[in-house]
Amino acid sequence: MMVEQSLLDLLSIQMKCEYLSDLRFLSQEQRRYLAQRLDRLTPREEDVREWNDALIYLTGASPEDTAQAAKARLLYLLSQPCEAR
Repeated sequence: MMVEQSLLDLLSIQMKCEYLSDLRFLSQEQRRYLAQRLDRLTPREEDVREWNDALIYLTGASPEDTAQAAKARLLYLLSQPCEAR
C-alpha cells in the first residue's frame, strides 16, 4: 500500500530534517538549496493547496491563486536573504 506524502513532508525528508518544524529554521544556504530542488518540480493545478501550504509555512506569505504562482513566490522568497523577508 502506498501512502501519499504532502509536499512539506517530502521537503522535510529531502532536507534531512528530523522534524517538519525544522524546515522553518534552515540556514540561508539551505533555503537556496531547497529553492533549487523545488525549481525542478512541475506543480499540478490540483496541488495548489499543497504549494500554498508550503508557501505559507515556510515564508508566512499569503496564498496564491494557482499552484504555479505559489511555486514562483515560494522560490523567490526562499532565495531572498532572511533580512529581506
